Amino acid sequence: MKWPCALVGFTCALLLLLVWPAEASAHAALVASDPGANTFLKNPPAEVALTFSEPIAPGSSSVRLLDATGATVALRGVSFANNGYTIRSALPPLAPGIYNVLWTNVSSIDGHGLQGSFPFTVLNRDGTVPSVANTVGTFGSSTDPAPLADGIAVRVLSLLGLATAAGGALIVLLWGTGASAIRRALGWTVVTGAAVMLAATVLQLVVIKREYTGLGLVELLTQTRIGGYWLMRLSAAALAGVVVLFMLEAPRRAATAVLVALGEYVWAYAATSHAAAGVGSALATALDFVHGLAAVLWIGAVLGVAVAARLTGRRRGYGDLLPRFSLLASLLVFVLLATGLLNGVIEVNNRDGLWHTKYGITLLVKLGLIVILLGVAGYNARWGRRRLLSQAKGEPRRFILTAAAEVALGLAVFAAAAVLTQATTAKSIVRNRDIGPFDGTQQVDNLSVALNVDPNHTGINTFRVTLSGAAQTPGVADRVRLTFRYQEDQTVGASTLDLAALGEASGVYIGEGPYLPLEGRWRVEVSVARPDADDTTAVFDVRPAGLAVNRIRRGSAWSNPSPGLSWNEFGGLAILFAGCGFALWRGPIRRLGRSGGLAANLGMVAGFGFGTLLLFGVHRHPPLATLPRNPIAADANSLATGRALYQENCIGCHGAVGVPPKGLDLDPYPFDLTVHVPLHPDGQIFKFIADGVPGTAMQSWSQGGGHLTDEQIWHLVNYLRTFTPADR
Repeated sequence: MKWPCALVGFTCALLLLLVWPAEASAHAALVASDPGANTFLKNPPAEVALTFSEPIAPGSSSVRLLDATGATVALRGVSFANNGYTIRSALPPLAPGIYNVLWTNVSSIDGHGLQGSFPFTVLNRDGTVPSVANTVGTFGSSTDPAPLADGIAVRVLSLLGLATAAGGALIVLLWGTGASAIRRALGWTVVTGAAVMLAATVLQLVVIKREYTGLGLVELLTQTRIGGYWLMRLSAAALAGVVVLFMLEAPRRAATAVLVALGEYVWAYAATSHAAAGVGSALATALDFVHGLAAVLWIGAVLGVAVAARLTGRRRGYGDLLPRFSLLASLLVFVLLATGLLNGVIEVNNRDGLWHTKYGITLLVKLGLIVILLGVAGYNARWGRRRLLSQAKGEPRRFILTAAAEVALGLAVFAAAAVLTQATTAKSIVRNRDIGPFDGTQQVDNLSVALNVDPNHTGINTFRVTLSGAAQTPGVADRVRLTFRYQEDQTVGASTLDLAALGEASGVYIGEGPYLPLEGRWRVEVSVARPDADDTTAVFDVRPAGLAVNRIRRGSAWSNPSPGLSWNEFGGLAILFAGCGFALWRGPIRRLGRSGGLAANLGMVAGFGFGTLLLFGVHRHPPLATLPRNPIAADANSLATGRALYQENCIGCHGAVGVPPKGLDLDPYPFDLTVHVPLHPDGQIFKFIADGVPGTAMQSWSQGGGHLTDEQIWHLVNYLRTFTPADR
């Protein structure tokens, strides 16, 4: 019969037409807002704008504004901009008071919903805080919410159905004529798996519909991406069940068609997963698809072998099945581990994400389960297979039990994977900076000026200035004024605060107010007017803790998907894995003939060589998003400090103006800073100084004797920026 071939072709064509990789999302977490959370504003804002980590569905996403009493403030229309990442609404004129922004959203791709709220304050005209209490509580404001239990259950049920159906189809293909006696039972295994898949797919529609409250069922299925992929999963599950009717007539073709349908089902999940979100979605989605399919086929193959052993009993006939199964299982395990590690570096952008996010912790649990699973799988592949082939005492019962243990552990891994699909990825989570009170001291002429900011958070702070003259005597001033300048956005106007003396001749001056309303770098100028000396000014760089701004990576579907690795590193890692694969399977490939053996050797050498070269041998820089940002303003005080540090520590190797002197016994020779510094951002220069440069005489200045503090290194960075080639 030729219908299975046509069916496979139709299924593949449907797959290509419907699921070509595109931008997608998983959880649309709030990463920026204007006005910011807990900010104090001198002037009422004209609009509220919320930017999320991923696109949101307009019909099911909204924003509201409540005053301090909970009364609704009417908004002037809602619009969606920036490809669905940002929701905006114009505001009416707001009187001084406390206001609360309440938002809800639904991912435009996978249907996950989030909600949150935050307050902001409009100050009185004189800059004081309105005397009103906020009666509105916050809700759902976490950027790392708990995963949804029903979503996890539906995903686990889907994976169980996929593995069950895959088990029956794989045994038919691997065993060939040996499966003829139990083909009907294997067909029922596929039917059972397809039925579980259908049930899970229907239940998932209930979960999706709950989130898309603004759409009817027909609109949801025909006008949204998540609805289209849900229809694909439903058709794939039904197709797998129908194909089984022809298992007896055309077993291999029917089994192949079943596996194609299962692949279509897995792809529909991958196209609406974390991997499909944002930059580099094409490559990330492909990796997630291969990873999921490898896991389903591996656990399915183990389940299928256990079913075959149960039905066959002690009759011989495993000679063809088990060697093929072992080879396939080992290949699938390798693919699973390689793609899993690559997916990990895509979704977790730094080590902190592994320990401080639900996604990272779940990923570690999943890895621990996989280690245990690999131990059981290794036993089955090495000793269980031998015992089953030799029909040792207690077989096949013992093999069935150990295979069942492997399947059970596989289901536990599936459960962890399901939690990952419902959790916000580590790279999307915005973590607030934890900063204590600010303390700084500047020596200006013969006056010591110490500034304390407590608690050093966005919002209301207490500002304390202590003046000391010669011999630590208290300084006396007619006026101490603070001027606040926001360095992240020069359009934000400066504000001033006059401090009050704490007692007579104490040298201590105190004030309070919301003069640091935004997270980021602030320059605080302390102007001191003295009765018996010239006026003087000390400058401090202050960075209050607050809601951090997560800068969304932009790029195409074919950009680098990893936020923590360069293309060289990510590509080198992938190629190195490919070389490992050729090394592990040189034996089976050599059995294909002389050309196969040559290809295996060349693939192994090229993978190890080229992969290692890209990882370690190519000059590279960390992605800009991972580099530290310069928190120190390049003012006169910073440049003077940097000049003194340079002359004390750097001039011997790099020369007075950044050009290394001749005759140094150093190999390699020091860099010409007038040429090298302009090629790198501040964060990279900071890391060169702090960490040193391996293989050169450039030591790490952040540790050891005579080490420099982070603040001193930033002063050095600012001073190095003054070098130009003209200084030669």
